[in-house]
Amino acid sequence: MISSLLTSAGLGIGAGINAYATLLVFGLVARWQPALFHDELARFFASTPVLIVVGVLYLIEFVADKIPTIDHLWDVLHTVIRPVAGAFVAYAAVSNQIPHGAVIVATILAGSAALGAHATKATIRGASTLATGGLGNPILSLIEDVLAFASALVAILLPWLVLVVIAVVVIFFVRLSRRADNFSKS
Repeated sequence: MISSLLTSAGLGIGAGINAYATLLVFGLVARWQPALFHDELARFFASTPVLIVVGVLYLIEFVADKIPTIDHLWDVLHTVIRPVAGAFVAYAAVSNQIPHGAVIVATILAGSAALGAHATKATIRGASTLATGGLGNPILSLIEDVLAFASALVAILLPWLVLVVIAVVVIFFVRLSRRADNFSKS
């Protein structure tokens, strides 16, 4: 059950960074390894029409996310989409593996993780825009794409590694917060 919760959290994080990349990875894995996911929603994500739509949406996001100003508008639009996508993909991934009550917890966990990852991404992107005039955003976007694909694969194939990722992120933000506090006190 813990493995399923970690899968949910990892998929949520990936969806918060790039929902379509995460849905694409999940759909392809569900299609190529149908024994892993038996839920109707997983089969839906693995269907050819859905994979095509998600692939096209990923390509649109890939371009939109590289253009300053449009990337911020895209993030505003996806403030709702990414958490919902994270919750749906987590439900599809774990609903046939754990009891119903745990599925609800996993779905809420994934949606929350997606919202947190999205807020972090948007904050970093805003700071990058201020610091680089938007010129650093395409590079950040490429890194985010890689992170979204990688987090989805890790969440599905190596869910225990999600704990390491979460620990590294928490340590990073705690240190960053302490530096900011020290800087503001100076």
